Amino acid sequence: MRISELKQFVDTTVTLRMRDGEIAKVKVNFVDEEYENIVALMVETSCPEHHRAPCAIYTFAAEEIASAELSQ
Repeated sequence: MRISELKQFVDTTVTLRMRDGEIAKVKVNFVDEEYENIVALMVETSCPEHHRAPCAIYTFAAEEIASAELSQ
């Protein structure tokens, strides 16, 4: 995705579908336009082996995100 498309999700919980097949529910804290990534709190993931700790803050590169949609 483009970083400009992700800016709308700051302070919301979204479902990210990653290009590698992972589906992650995250709360977006910050969109970094300079480095083209988002900083988000991991809520759930389909690939827990990718992340060391649940409920931790992670950085996701915009280019690795296939789609994002608001979560319930």
